[in-house]
Amino acid sequence: MLPSAPNYRWRRNLSYGLLWFTGLFVWDALDSYFNLNRAMGRIQTDPTTVNALRGAVTEFIAGAALAYLCMGLMAGLMATLLCRIWAERIQSTRAWLGTLTSLFFISTCLGIARQLITFPSLYAWFPYRRHWAEFAEPMWVDIAWVAAIMTFVGLGWGRWGHDHPRQFFKRLSMAGLYAAAITALLQPIQPQRAQDNDGPNLVLIGVDALRLDRLGHFGNTRNTSPNIDKFLASSLVYTQAFTQIARTYPAWTTTLSGTWPTVHGIRDNLPTADKLVPDQALLPAVMRNAGYATGFATDDSRFSYMVPETGFEMIRQPVVGLQNFAISINEPRFRAFHGLLHNRVGFSFLPVQAYNQSFGSSYRPQQFVDWAVDGLAELSRSGKFFYAMHSCVLHVPGDRVYPWYRMFDQDGYTGKNRFKYSASGSSLIVNEIEGARGKKAEAIAIQDLKIYDSGIRMADDLVGAVLEELEQSGLADNTIVILFSDHGEEIWEPDLPYKWRGPNHGFHMYGEGHSNVVFAIRFPDGAHAGETVDSPIRLIDLAPTVAELFGLEWPSEVSGRSIMPLARGETEDADRLVYMETGLSEPRYWATGHKKYPFKRVSKRYEFDAEADQVYIRPKFLPRLIAAKDRAVQRGKYKLIWHALARGIRVDLYDRLADPINRVDLAEDYPEVVEALAKDLLPFLAGDGIDSPPIKDWVRLSRGAKRKDKRYRRRMKRLGGTMGPRQAAKP
Repeated sequence: MLPSAPNYRWRRNLSYGLLWFTGLFVWDALDSYFNLNRAMGRIQTDPTTVNALRGAVTEFIAGAALAYLCMGLMAGLMATLLCRIWAERIQSTRAWLGTLTSLFFISTCLGIARQLITFPSLYAWFPYRRHWAEFAEPMWVDIAWVAAIMTFVGLGWGRWGHDHPRQFFKRLSMAGLYAAAITALLQPIQPQRAQDNDGPNLVLIGVDALRLDRLGHFGNTRNTSPNIDKFLASSLVYTQAFTQIARTYPAWTTTLSGTWPTVHGIRDNLPTADKLVPDQALLPAVMRNAGYATGFATDDSRFSYMVPETGFEMIRQPVVGLQNFAISINEPRFRAFHGLLHNRVGFSFLPVQAYNQSFGSSYRPQQFVDWAVDGLAELSRSGKFFYAMHSCVLHVPGDRVYPWYRMFDQDGYTGKNRFKYSASGSSLIVNEIEGARGKKAEAIAIQDLKIYDSGIRMADDLVGAVLEELEQSGLADNTIVILFSDHGEEIWEPDLPYKWRGPNHGFHMYGEGHSNVVFAIRFPDGAHAGETVDSPIRLIDLAPTVAELFGLEWPSEVSGRSIMPLARGETEDADRLVYMETGLSEPRYWATGHKKYPFKRVSKRYEFDAEADQVYIRPKFLPRLIAAKDRAVQRGKYKLIWHALARGIRVDLYDRLADPINRVDLAEDYPEVVEALAKDLLPFLAGDGIDSPPIKDWVRLSRGAKRKDKRYRRRMKRLGGTMGPRQAAKP
């Protein structure tokens, strides 16, 4: 009979666990200090907001500290059970310290080894992270874990268990049950299954920053989008769909209201509090009033988010507030948290981390996919529903995690943008690579494009999961699915008409990569499957189209028109007018002589509402922002760009089919086209209180500004463009 063993000192094991995780917290906090300082330093604003920023950072660190204490307690309890397997009786202090230090050290090393593979951006300082991340597989570490556990149990068996097998297996069972309980507790969300309903239903899937030409359906040879390609093959596809502003919240407002930005008043992300919800009717409110359950899900709420006043009853989005807005710009590296508590338990300590792709270094896209599918299940319990989803994995910060960073021949690349974009198009985000020129700049841009393409594959998983759930539940038989992008993305090309800083959108009117968006409709009865419409449409046309398809009474005037007549082959008198405008921009994208904002840093446009814990654009800057917008109108193949100059005017004309990058200005060659498009542009200028000279003089009056623009002048000379005659000197 086994003699009774003394009671093990579980308190010292708990203390050791707490001490170990306190050390990990200090290590991670010190490593995060530089990033947090950068997050603070990039946002230079008024003292009140700076104090609020410090408070947000302090609150985040405090939440992380509590999470590490929780992990320390769980680890201490596990250590108590493991010590009982290792030794029959209580060990001496020296032996106990040796045992626990070995256990915690090996566990920490294995955890780091796995995270270096799955989330390499969390270890930017590690000298061999690229080599290990490209060489190893997570399964190798998992096998090492199993081998370590088996070795530990085997040694315990050899030390004393074979003499007392009943007691040994009792202790082993207790440890196994505890490990199983902790594993179950720390599991991410398990989505409920959707159920069939009467319908009809509408599912709107938005993919942020998705370019048309990077999909396999449109010729990309990389396998970026198997699920999207399958969807497009069975859908009605509009190849010439255009956003009105390449910024997420105003683009979504345009889409849901069916009105121009100049009508609904949302002119950039983070609008002023009184304009967060426009006066115009919005699609979710109209459908809710018609008896539909409504819901919205997104994985990024920094610059765009929904509120109940928009008409969405169920809203699933990351926590909105200053903490999310500021800290995510330079993500802290609390690695142990992401290893053990990146789940519902951990989110109770750090709510801002939940399903939040703006924390890109640690983002787990599958968790958002499951959360979004769970939202579909919730809405499916209603008789009919409207569900809108918005995936932002293509958006900066653009970090890539396992396995997506291994796609498309990225292995072997040694630049700083191996696992994330080299830079954003905005100076609000730190530019990691400055001064790149020539071949180096081209290599950086090629890698950025691979990162972008792998992000499409991440978004493609969401599309695939939603479509699969619709099929399995039977909802596909009574649900119309619309896939669209709120805007695209400008990627590097040789000889761009602006100064390149990184992938960008909404800063300028050049090119079509950020304005030509994905737009496709799949009907449950297979109508129009595989058909393509090449006539131009606008995002303002989505709401009127839904109103026609679902027989909705729209309570206010809309700017758009249903696109179904185009699908039925009905002809229209002329191509639909496409109007576009920039959001808040930066000098690197401006023509010479452009209007300037009355603040030096982009971040000074924001103001913080402490009571609401939300960030808005400063009301006093909004009129300046609107006045400084570049604008464009296009019909058919021609596109007219209006540059907002401080003095005088400048307009450029481009053949968007022959010159999609917009390098060669044709204004001097086709003044009659400039005049025709100017008539289309005038109402938008007038609506914003912008005066302009007679349109017959636009080409002539633009010549002086163009001659002052060295970049423009050199490009036109190099590419054979027509420069207007020099203006005569004033007498």
